[in-house]
Amino acid sequence: MSAEIINKIDQSGLITLDLSSLILPGKRVSIDMADWLDDSMIIRERSFKERLSLADWSGMKNCFVSISSSKDVVVPPWAYLLIQTKLHNIANQVFFADLETMNTLLFKQGLDNLDLSKYTNQRVFLKVCSNKVLPLCAMSLCAHLLMPHVKSLFYGEPCSGVPLIKN
Repeated sequence: MSAEIINKIDQSGLITLDLSSLILPGKRVSIDMADWLDDSMIIRERSFKERLSLADWSGMKNCFVSISSSKDVVVPPWAYLLIQTKLHNIANQVFFADLETMNTLLFKQGLDNLDLSKYTNQRVFLKVCSNKVLPLCAMSLCAHLLMPHVKSLFYGEPCSGVPLIKN
C-alpha cells in the first residue's frame, strides 16, 4: 500500500492570479494612417472620404481596432473619427492608439473587473507565464492594484516565486 501524496502548495492557502486570464478575448487589428496619406505626407478630406467609402471593413468585424500613424505627420483628428464612424457597428472597440497601447488599455479593462475581495489579506502569486502576450505594464498595473490589499505578493509560481512585498 502506497502513501497518499499530499500537495502542500494546494493546502498552503496561496492564490495564483494568472494575468493572462485578464486579457479580453478578441482579435486585434491595426490601421496605419500612413496608408491613407496623399503624396505620403497629407490627408486630404475629399480623397480620404472617397477611400473610406470604398474600403472593405468586413475584416474588422468583432475586432479591437487600433488606429495610429507610423509616419511623423500631422493627421487631423477628424480622420480618426471618420474611420471610427465606419467601424461603429462592426468593431468591438476602436482606439486612437498604437497596438501596444491598445493592448494595455484592454488589459486594464479586464483588470477593472477583478474581484479584489478574493485577494484581500491573501498570499498572491502573479503568474505571467502563458501562451498569451502580456503588455509589460500588466504586472505593474496588477501590483499597484493588489499591494494595498494582499498579505504578500509574489512574482511567478508557488514552486519558484520571487517575493515582492509583505504587509
